[in-house]
Amino acid sequence: MNFRWTTVLALLLLGAVATATGLHQLSWHSIAALRWDALEPYAVVLTGGMFAAEICARWLGIHRFAAGVVVATAIALITGTVGALLVVAWIALASHVVGSTVLTVWSKRGDALSILVSLLVGAVVYGSLIGLAAHRPINYPGLYAIAMALPIVFGWRHVRTALLSMKTLARIKSRSWLDLLIVGVALSHFVVGLMPETGHDALASHLFIPAHLAARHFWGFDVSLYAWAVMPMMGDWLFALGYMLAGETGARLVNVGFVLTTCCLVHELVLWAGGSRAGAKWGALLLLTTPLALLESSSLYIESVWAAFAVAGSLSLFRSLQRDGQRPADIRSAAILLGGALAAKAITLAILPGLFIIFLVRFRRWATKASAWRFARALGLFTLVGCVPYFTAWVLTKNPLFPYFNEIFRSKLWPLANFQDSRWTKGFKWDTLYQATFHTETFLESWPGASGFQWLLLLLPAVVLVARKGKQRALAILFVGAVSAVVTFQSIAYLRYIFPAYVLMVAFIAAAFSQRENASSAWNRALWIAGAVVVLLNLIFLKSATHYGDIVAKPLLSETGRDEFLRERLPIRSAVDVVNKLNLDDSPVAVFSSPLGAGLHADALYPSWYNLSFERAVGGAASTDSMAKVLVLSGSDYVILDSGWGTPGQRRLIEDASDPVASFAPIAVRRVKDQYRFVQELLRNPEFAADEGWYLPSGMLERVKGRISVNVTAAATQQVPVVGGRRYKNSVKSECGTQPTQGRMQVNWMDAAGRFIGVSIQVFECTADTKSYSMEVRAPRNAAVAVVYASGQTDVPVTFSEVSFKQ
Repeated sequence: MNFRWTTVLALLLLGAVATATGLHQLSWHSIAALRWDALEPYAVVLTGGMFAAEICARWLGIHRFAAGVVVATAIALITGTVGALLVVAWIALASHVVGSTVLTVWSKRGDALSILVSLLVGAVVYGSLIGLAAHRPINYPGLYAIAMALPIVFGWRHVRTALLSMKTLARIKSRSWLDLLIVGVALSHFVVGLMPETGHDALASHLFIPAHLAARHFWGFDVSLYAWAVMPMMGDWLFALGYMLAGETGARLVNVGFVLTTCCLVHELVLWAGGSRAGAKWGALLLLTTPLALLESSSLYIESVWAAFAVAGSLSLFRSLQRDGQRPADIRSAAILLGGALAAKAITLAILPGLFIIFLVRFRRWATKASAWRFARALGLFTLVGCVPYFTAWVLTKNPLFPYFNEIFRSKLWPLANFQDSRWTKGFKWDTLYQATFHTETFLESWPGASGFQWLLLLLPAVVLVARKGKQRALAILFVGAVSAVVTFQSIAYLRYIFPAYVLMVAFIAAAFSQRENASSAWNRALWIAGAVVVLLNLIFLKSATHYGDIVAKPLLSETGRDEFLRERLPIRSAVDVVNKLNLDDSPVAVFSSPLGAGLHADALYPSWYNLSFERAVGGAASTDSMAKVLVLSGSDYVILDSGWGTPGQRRLIEDASDPVASFAPIAVRRVKDQYRFVQELLRNPEFAADEGWYLPSGMLERVKGRISVNVTAAATQQVPVVGGRRYKNSVKSECGTQPTQGRMQVNWMDAAGRFIGVSIQVFECTADTKSYSMEVRAPRNAAVAVVYASGQTDVPVTFSEVSFKQ
């Protein structure tokens, strides 16, 4: 046994001792994720899925992976979600066609493209287009369906090639038990994706945005309502694609699809780095069983999308710099995918330094005029794709990273302080790997073990295995992954933010353990035993990263069961459904609860850092009248109130200012009392005691103190400033002394530049007796001025004794 293998085995032993020590010190009984009732559903899905896939593979004579697809389709049929599954497959196929077209349209030679890379390039294109479309009210299911159908129709050759390739692969018989275990774990991720969404971040933003886009057909990018409204949203736009065509389940399955795609990227990375096929599969399994990966599957986090783009972009850049030929498609795909990663998350900037250093080290591969020009164009493409959200933020807020780093950019829309999350520490220490493994709660909202057990046991032995000449590819993966993790931790030591580094480092470990020259070593078995132990520990701790990864049969089998599950587990979602049914004109809803308003058709007003002005207004309300005024001026008719929100005094003020509508303990839906609504008169001289404020036409029929007579051609008007989205009440008192006719209440809406944008009209029957008439109106979102009319509907005069316009 040589020195290298002695070192490897010593490090394995050291890692085993550290792992055993950490496991011994855990308070196992206090970790809810390790209880059998939490793991039993996963065990059932895992073993049942493996058994069903094996039976299907043998019966149909197909590959075990293909059998896994058949089993997933059967599960979708049972749960009534097969439509969502087909939509996600449709999205994948259309993205592949678009990506293949983009990568080959300018190429002078036909290069064999990676299906994964072309699929992800197409996804970047779709996400970018949706991000641009979100600025206008054009986001409808029909438009999205057309955008998905056109590539299938016009790119039928790509479709045919892809389907034939899948058919060929499906016919290959599998004899590897790794395949079967991968299928079982992947089905667990799939079933989790079918569950209703209960995650905090998803309901606050990542599902809120797609649902809002579907209901309102545009995204407002309004940082006064949501401080995060202009942050990079590539992941959310792609979730919106699934949501628009297949609802919440469609969005969640898009997310699961990206998690599985990152596992496939591990497979490609390992093969590219010289690992064996078995090692590549084991690497995919290792990532699938890592608890952090299940966290990404269990709720709509955007790290799945971000990591897929970042890792695929890194792989494309590696390929473009390799010795055996430079392909223009690789350079172009690297630019698009890394740009897509930047458009998904700003922390992509932590990945770029490692890639840039690799790029400089390999300067001989691009130090020609032709290559340099290709990379220069790629840099422009990267900037075009990646910088759109930052340019948008700059235009709207004067801070491209709003609300972050505002001490530097000094946007007037946010306090002059750098926004940061103070819950997490910074920096790498000598024991960070141990702490992240057994004290993961200091790096993530989780239980111990959430980071996976590969870092203590396998990482350092893998480094020794490749730390020699001829292993540049594996070392490049290690370097980029390590640099991105270290740079990120210097800013914030949060595990979700290094998910791309996780993927790269798992691929590195698998590549190191499965190098071809290792196969002849008698000690190679020790590596795979250690790898098997890690997979087993990861499976035992599989749920330790997620609080949202429960698998429950009731919500999967019926819509009624789903409603009951949400009412018990997350009653605010039931409250949102009730508000949507009652709030017919989608007035803003004040949410005095955790910011979990996904699915709300209206804007949500959160008294938190999401909406600092509303938070200050609510915090400053010291009486029932002042609290009611805050609600009325915000445009809220309905309130969602959590019995545990705020202080008892604040809750009492809200309760006194509103009436109960529905209750889903501890959540209540309430409506602002009528006595507090429409109490502030905006018109001057509403009873015509003087002419001030009114524009009276020269042809007015009659004008005496307290009365005016008008008709359809001679109307009185008055302009008042309004706030877009706010509700107003237009009321009149009128009579018709000569003969009965029709009067008209009319409000014209103008924008800040004086352009006409809409009108609200209600016609009433006018009689000889003085009667009152009223209509409630809501100002359009971009309205700044209302022109209030006193007018008739015909040539017959109508006499008005009062015209009111109140908020």
